Amino acid sequence: MDQQMQDAIVSVAFDKAWRFVEKDPLLAHNRKTVLHSRLCTFLESSIKKGERNTLNLANEAIRSLRAELARSTEQ
Repeated sequence: MDQQMQDAIVSVAFDKAWRFVEKDPLLAHNRKTVLHSRLCTFLESSIKKGERNTLNLANEAIRSLRAELARSTEQ
């Protein structure tokens, strides 16, 4: 898959995930720039592992983001 196609898939998955993240009470209180950056990182990681379904990408990125933020608030 070429980079342009990967970027398009990540963009669609990001939009799906972001609509959830900005309304999620556990996530929304964090800085948008941090959420945006971490979400992109998780999406790019998943697509490199071979995931292509945008809904799966979005859901996995949200789960990862919630888990990461839960760990950071426990410390």
